[in-house]
Amino acid sequence: MEFINRVREKIAHPRVAIYLKVVAVIMIMGALSHLGSILNLLGRPAWGTQPLSIRVLDVVYLLVNLVLAWGLWHTRFWAVVGWVAAFVLLQCVPFLLFTDLFATSVRERSMLYGTLASHAVILGVFLLLLPRRKAVADLTAGT
Repeated sequence: MEFINRVREKIAHPRVAIYLKVVAVIMIMGALSHLGSILNLLGRPAWGTQPLSIRVLDVVYLLVNLVLAWGLWHTRFWAVVGWVAAFVLLQCVPFLLFTDLFATSVRERSMLYGTLASHAVILGVFLLLLPRRKAVADLTAGT
């Protein structure tokens, strides 16, 4: 429980809260991309003709991006946990283990790997922005 409270305090830090708002905007843009795909606004083949895996992912990612964007904007702890879980469970695992289902050409595979890399960088920056624990000397100096 102490770990959860420490993480909650860290995400409330101003620089982390601002970064989470930036990530929320990125997630809204992702949701709009999936909505555009569903509404056939992106110049791709009709959504109904896409493979079932792509259609299911469009709907799931649209909903997940919207919910997590709201939570990240409001710096909710559950949204940070959901963001990390969504990255691992909804992107890394399916895209790396079942690449052939989602990418049939070299261009599509490079787009998937680029997406994974960009999300990994965004997550890495978040981890770097989290405030570090104060040194023991700083803690004992105050008492």
